[in-house]
Amino acid sequence: MTLARACGLAALVALAGCARQHALHGGTFIIVQQREPRALNPELENGVNSQEWGALLFSYLVTWNNKGQMIGDVATVVPSDANGGVSRDGLTITYHLRHDVRFADGAPLTAADCVYTIQAVLNPRNNIQSRYGYDRIITARATDPFTLVLRLREPFAPIVSIVLASEDFPILPRHALARYADFNQIPFDSMPTGSGPYIARRWVRGDRVELAANPRYFRGRPRIDRLVIRFVPNANTAIDELSTGEANAFFDDLDTNDYPALRAVAGVRTILTPLNEVGALIFNAQEGATRDDRVRQALAQAIDMRRLVGFAYRGSQQAHDTGRGLFQWAYDPRAYPDVPYAPARAKQLLDEAGWRMGADGLRHKGGETLDLQLAIQAAILGDEALAAAIKQQELAVGADVTLKAYDVNTFIAPPEEGGPIYAGRFQMALYPFENGNDPDPTDQFACSRVPPNGYNKSRFCEPALDALMATALRTYDAAQRRALYIRVQRILARQLPIEIIFQTREIDAFDERLHGESVSPNGPFWNVWAWRLEPQ
Repeated sequence: MTLARACGLAALVALAGCARQHALHGGTFIIVQQREPRALNPELENGVNSQEWGALLFSYLVTWNNKGQMIGDVATVVPSDANGGVSRDGLTITYHLRHDVRFADGAPLTAADCVYTIQAVLNPRNNIQSRYGYDRIITARATDPFTLVLRLREPFAPIVSIVLASEDFPILPRHALARYADFNQIPFDSMPTGSGPYIARRWVRGDRVELAANPRYFRGRPRIDRLVIRFVPNANTAIDELSTGEANAFFDDLDTNDYPALRAVAGVRTILTPLNEVGALIFNAQEGATRDDRVRQALAQAIDMRRLVGFAYRGSQQAHDTGRGLFQWAYDPRAYPDVPYAPARAKQLLDEAGWRMGADGLRHKGGETLDLQLAIQAAILGDEALAAAIKQQELAVGADVTLKAYDVNTFIAPPEEGGPIYAGRFQMALYPFENGNDPDPTDQFACSRVPPNGYNKSRFCEPALDALMATALRTYDAAQRRALYIRVQRILARQLPIEIIFQTREIDAFDERLHGESVSPNGPFWNVWAWRLEPQ
């Protein structure tokens, strides 16, 4: 080999090494989304915003991976009865923390930070939207810098999936916040100090948040140097920016009708992320004809839901194994099957319930006509299309359905503010909801959780179901809990207070140069530290 050729080969190897290094570390990735948070302190947020900024800027005790499994984050393992993390009486939960976690300012993250965060959530001066689960804690103690011990009022199996877990609130820095009486309006809320993969560097209100890779992140410095989260409320504008290359990703498109347009953008990969959230057809189990479970079954079986959901939501949602979105790891398709399309059976059930077909093509009973109101949220094209199709298919079995659209603020309002769903002023409603990362559906179906005391929108009450759910909440063994929830599913499938019509799939679109991303029940940012961006 000549000297010149050897030098040339060495140069090529060096350039290839530089290219690989650039692909592994560096670059700016611009993400557009429609929601802007009120604060970057996730404890002051709720739902998607809380999960998103928690995953980017903070750490949790436990989180969920792309297989839907709970795994340790700051905790070395998920506490269980098998590993001694849950006491025999179910009242003591022990976490062992990693020793190598630091906040972005260099301060170590210890069990004292976890104790402070739990106390902050329980502090009535802080504007926390929900304290569910935390209100079961009697004491939270740091027995040493890396051991956290919780003592509960009563056994509560979902505690590990809620407290300082990625469906809820992350761990806050005690050293930065303990001096404040509350953290509702302090500089930390705009520029927080977290222990997550990224650090907030700048927030231009109404426009963007700029993030930098955290060199102290315990899993290693993220491979992408800089993230820019831009707020673009109009989905068409967001898609245009993705098409022109002004943006590299569009996360959580709120309009499912955009799915075909996103798939058509060149150089972009669109993924659908299954969430622990469902779309549902809710029946009012305490009013009118829908008090009768035979009528509820008939109305559900009159609808070709699988076909209609695919059509109405442009292929972004699927009416198959829908119960998985609610019951997750406890889901059993044999106990809670998808409702079949069976119009002949629907007519038979209505006959059995005493609703007879009249000469006018409608069913009547005791001088009343089977007329029902279907409540929907206005300006959601998929819901509007599905509701119109439901109206036609219910008419085919003799039910007269009237559509009633409400603006979003009215639709989700509490009963004292005139909300139709929570006030029970409907017979049927298309309503999506999230139940969290535990299969317990108590808040959706318990007799005691009828609004305004909870989220039992169907107003369904079945003492046998209540007893099963109460037992499951006191049971930590996963196999025993699953067996109990299978019995729960059988009751719900038989009496059908709601028909789950799809497990919500979040729409996310990425530049094809992005690699390493994967889906999780808590959204796309769960492994943002592992993303890498190929050079252009």
